[in-house]
Amino acid sequence: MLERDAMRWLQLTYKVPSEPSQKRVWVWRRLQNLGAYALQNSVYLLPFSEEVEKQFRQLAHEIHEMGGEASIFSVVALDSADERRILHTLVEARAAEYNTVVKVCARFLAKAMAVVEAQNWNDQVHAEFAEVLEKVHVLFRTAKRHDMLGALTAARRAAAAESLAVCEQMFRVDPSSAGSSLVGGQNDAQEPPALPI
Repeated sequence: MLERDAMRWLQLTYKVPSEPSQKRVWVWRRLQNLGAYALQNSVYLLPFSEEVEKQFRQLAHEIHEMGGEASIFSVVALDSADERRILHTLVEARAAEYNTVVKVCARFLAKAMAVVEAQNWNDQVHAEFAEVLEKVHVLFRTAKRHDMLGALTAARRAAAAESLAVCEQMFRVDPSSAGSSLVGGQNDAQEPPALPI
């Protein structure tokens, strides 16, 4: 008998036809997009939630439609050390994605402040910052799509969202309100600074 409050997990076990290989790759990519933990080949785990159950059921249905087999089980770890190890791996993977968003946002803000202070803002620089900001949005959306851990990653998710909001705010600020006439205030012959973020 378990002496602790057991965490409930959902386990997806599947088998897909070996040919064409695109089917196996497609299933693997879907599981990667869910941020599922590979317990072994074709056996994946995530902590239980209604959203995980919905996603696993949909994936199992699609596996059946492609001629494969899939089963979903509700499981409880008997070894708390194994459970902590798996949970730690999942949380750290999601945290790394959110931390990447925070780091890229910090670089974005530092470069934006340097451009504002140097009064080098122009249409080309604006377009480069817009492109980088869109890439940061993609990073954040990808991290959220991979995140089925709910409260376990809430703080990291919130920090990434806040960093992104600050970048948005910095980007949307009228450069003239920053105390300098950035738009049109630069010599057109002057080369804009590079923005490798």
